[in-house]
Amino acid sequence: MGFVDRLVAAVRAKNSVAVLGVDPQLDSLRAPGLPQGYTLSEFCCEIIEACAPFVVAIKPQLAFFEARGLDGMRALVDVLAVARTHGLLTIADAKRGDIGSTSAAYAEAFLGNGDFACDAVTVNPYLGSDALAPFVARVREGRGVFVLVKTSNPSSGEFQDCPTPQGALWEIVAQRVHGWGSDFLDAHELSPVGAVLGATYPDHARRARELMPHGIILVPGYGTQGATAADAVAAARPDGLGVIVNASRSLMYAYLKESQKSPGEAAAAAAEAMRTELNAAMHATRQ
Repeated sequence: MGFVDRLVAAVRAKNSVAVLGVDPQLDSLRAPGLPQGYTLSEFCCEIIEACAPFVVAIKPQLAFFEARGLDGMRALVDVLAVARTHGLLTIADAKRGDIGSTSAAYAEAFLGNGDFACDAVTVNPYLGSDALAPFVARVREGRGVFVLVKTSNPSSGEFQDCPTPQGALWEIVAQRVHGWGSDFLDAHELSPVGAVLGATYPDHARRARELMPHGIILVPGYGTQGATAADAVAAARPDGLGVIVNASRSLMYAYLKESQKSPGEAAAAAAEAMRTELNAAMHATRQ
């Protein structure tokens, strides 16, 4: 079964478009990255198990695992294994993209069958088509690809909004995503070559849907970054498909606002509330 078929099945079975971002923060002067008494693996896996009934996928941010060295990468393997046990899709938030041979190695690492293999990966299009070709080729093996199109960080417009004769730079990337994915449409008229588009730019999201009518849009920025549920589902199709919405810190660190609950209990409550809010926003857009 292809990536889109598995994702749509999960969305319908769980009545959810929510994605758990697994972003175990590093220690800071203000707070430790892990709850007291937890290892990295224990913390992440407890959150995943607790949120599993309410989310369709996890999106581990590789930086937070890589920064912890071998222990971090071993924990990543545990995270992916637990997610698969609970029937969750896995999206490596790697943002890779390099010259062809290097991208081929990245594609093997994250979309192959090795220790870090996931169902999909985020990629950076800055180097052009040949850099993304090895990732797109894996679509034929049932994998998915999410291309950075319009990101949620405050300075994203510094380059992404630059005007060109063909429109803003991000719009050109969106058009190319549509082109790369047009050969892989499934019965749902969706492509496994999708886009990352931040929830903090809902107007861009609606324009993105026009440019990528068949793309699955992975939406970060909901929750801690300030975007509302309505913002997050702005690019949804009328049938409710075509978007999945990520939340990371607002789920993983929900326990900091719920001192009477364990990290898993607080995350589960936050994930259920997220699903409810997104579904309500989706319903409102169809009225």
